[in-house]
Amino acid sequence: MNSIAIIGLRIISIYQIVIGINAIAGMGIALPIVNSNFKEELSTLQLLSIAMPLLSGIVIWLLSVPISKFVINNKSTEVKLINDVSIVAAGTFLIGVYMAFSQLPTLYFVMGKYNELEYGMESTSIITALKLSSISFVIGLLLMIGHRFFVEVYKWLRRAG
Repeated sequence: MNSIAIIGLRIISIYQIVIGINAIAGMGIALPIVNSNFKEELSTLQLLSIAMPLLSGIVIWLLSVPISKFVINNKSTEVKLINDVSIVAAGTFLIGVYMAFSQLPTLYFVMGKYNELEYGMESTSIITALKLSSISFVIGLLLMIGHRFFVEVYKWLRRAG
């Protein structure tokens, strides 16, 4: 079962890396076209938010084996039979990883924009984006951290009906 979790994590990793390469390539194409004033306005936060999917994809790839061992929590390296409980645990965790890491660049960028607002200024769109990104990020973290809770709910539902 660890191999399925590793494959799932690496698929998410590849997705994040492709999104990161796409964002960096898009920025590389757009910057020469836009005037030089725009280059001066790019902050470190903005550049890091563009590179964050690439960096998070690399980290997920490198840590996929230890993460899968944490999620599946079995001692042997090979399992003869894949049961539904292991699939629910791995699936819930992988959905959480996807939700959290796909929202991380947006959350990081919007937090930087929010901090750049002058005192007394209020931008409804930035605050709304911050709230939505935060909610998605927290839900992703809860799915990652609480995947065993969802397994217990699944077991209870399976017994109930």
